[in-house]
Amino acid sequence: MRAAVVLMVLALAAAYAPAAKLTEAQRARAEALEQRLMAPCCWSETVAEHRSEIALQMRAEIEQMVGEDKSDREILDYYKAQYGMRILTEPEGGLFVVMNVAPVAVLVAGLILVVALIRRWAKAGPGESADASL
Repeated sequence: MRAAVVLMVLALAAAYAPAAKLTEAQRARAEALEQRLMAPCCWSETVAEHRSEIALQMRAEIEQMVGEDKSDREILDYYKAQYGMRILTEPEGGLFVVMNVAPVAVLVAGLILVVALIRRWAKAGPGESADASL
């Protein structure tokens, strides 16, 4: 029990310890990466927003990797290997299209259908039933 408390204190100290001196560009890059990753403890907030121990640890790791000049792809791939695709706030590849393009396409198709139905009903005239035109 005592060892667990000591380990937790050390982990928190490491997470809150000043990271390696990063340039402004590196700091901005690290913050952007933190926004692209979900906190794996609850999957409801990004690493940048969440205040759990694992999120603090991940922020420290990201800053370290950015300080080591690892690319964004290397850093994201590292976390995808650990936690799977769910760690990303936005899906990559084909899933991006499904989540971002498909809803817009369905909305446009629905709008076209509504406009076509309204025009058909307007042409039907006052004496005709709208059901008869279908």
